Amino acid sequence: MGRPSPLEIYALLDKSNCKDCGRDTCMAFATDLLERKVVVQDCTHLMQDPKQAKKRDKLIVLASPPQKSVLVGVGDRQCIIGGEEVLNRHQLTYYNETAIFMEIADDDPDLEKTAKYLTDLAIERMGEALIVNGITLRCVSGDVDQFKLAAKKLTEVSTLPVMLACLNLDILLAAAAEIKDYKPLLYAATKDSWEQVGKFAVQNNLPIVAVSNDLDELMSLSASLQKLGAKEIVLDAMTIFGPGNLALTYDNILQLRIAAIDKEDANASFPIMGLPAAYWSQVKIDDGKKLWEHQYQEIIMAAIMESIDTSLIVLHSGKEEEDIWVLLAIMTLRQSVFSDPRIYPTADPGLYEIGEPTKESAIFVTSNYRLTKIPVEIDIKGANLNAYLLVVDSEGIGIESAVAGGQFSAGAIAEAVKEFGAFEKVNHRILIIPGMAARLSGALEDEADAYVVVGPRDSSGIAKYMKELWKPEEFMKIYEDLKE
Repeated sequence: MGRPSPLEIYALLDKSNCKDCGRDTCMAFATDLLERKVVVQDCTHLMQDPKQAKKRDKLIVLASPPQKSVLVGVGDRQCIIGGEEVLNRHQLTYYNETAIFMEIADDDPDLEKTAKYLTDLAIERMGEALIVNGITLRCVSGDVDQFKLAAKKLTEVSTLPVMLACLNLDILLAAAAEIKDYKPLLYAATKDSWEQVGKFAVQNNLPIVAVSNDLDELMSLSASLQKLGAKEIVLDAMTIFGPGNLALTYDNILQLRIAAIDKEDANASFPIMGLPAAYWSQVKIDDGKKLWEHQYQEIIMAAIMESIDTSLIVLHSGKEEEDIWVLLAIMTLRQSVFSDPRIYPTADPGLYEIGEPTKESAIFVTSNYRLTKIPVEIDIKGANLNAYLLVVDSEGIGIESAVAGGQFSAGAIAEAVKEFGAFEKVNHRILIIPGMAARLSGALEDEADAYVVVGPRDSSGIAKYMKELWKPEEFMKIYEDLKE
């Protein structure tokens, strides 16, 4: 089934334009429904009018992606996984980024400290906060009371969603009963335990992981759980390390995604998870290699999984502050893979104060492409400068392309200078433009009535430029001579 059009969605609405959903028209609601900005339940007319029941049911089916989404946890940190429509990002976009769950043993003496650290961890990068999405509590003790206690502690000290990982059925269900109100993800339903775990999950409205390294068996488990009434299922074809097994793990994940998205197989139409953390139980680690070499192997598997839109991964490394490099690598890759290719990442145009600028401070000019604006700002701060940064609306396009396309032009910069009162903040009329926009300097001097100096091609050179070439008195003298 192809992606529906807004008109197909619109045909199932009541066309009253009531605005109860927060949209001005039903057509706007139809468009936003396709973009996941609203859900069918936001249309109160469909939900409350019994006469609309058939249309509502049709609309839910029509608007549902081929890979269902699953919710884990509750509250502000609730995690949405899966729910994808395409195999490859460039075909449309990926909607829900790979969730990163960090593994903690139930007998870890630092459990509470580690959980608090992971909960509060937020790394600012390119205008976004990179965060951990959940905690996987692994039953190492083999003791039901210990596992229950650890699960309860997690929910008390952390708002992160929890995955309970235990293959002992009695221990798993005992801990799940302890924290069921926090909607933990149950790991796992196997060929031996699926019925008991499945019934418990259905009765308590909990998501459940079906596990098997045999894809046919995994599909059978999925079908059986659905017959029990389970609607939130996560599929795990198991993560296997060792010679040749990386390719096997990769292939299994892709087969599941293809079955769900291209073939619309009802038994495969669920989020997929991977366990890079399994490295530490499958590979001999007392082989003389340094710790980081083993961690690197785990990272490679995690990176591969992220690159093919695996819905959730569990990591062992990175939960200690000294191993932050592990999470930095995985989070940075995730941020790149899950950016929307249809949308230029933009920053708001305006005049930004960096540090504590004065009347003598320099004015740097850049575009409002976020991945240009933020590095420039960081480099100005890194140079310990008090300055102004004039961000010009270039339609979210970077300097070089925007200069070529006309979005970053002398006229646009001059308009921004006037709109944001740049020269009202300083006692000079000097603008520093990027080296990639050098050809605009002559026209900009006329348009903005300014003296324009060409800065470095890359913002990493700002510190050196300001130290060696920034001569405001000399520049203003030249400006005044030219005006005469």
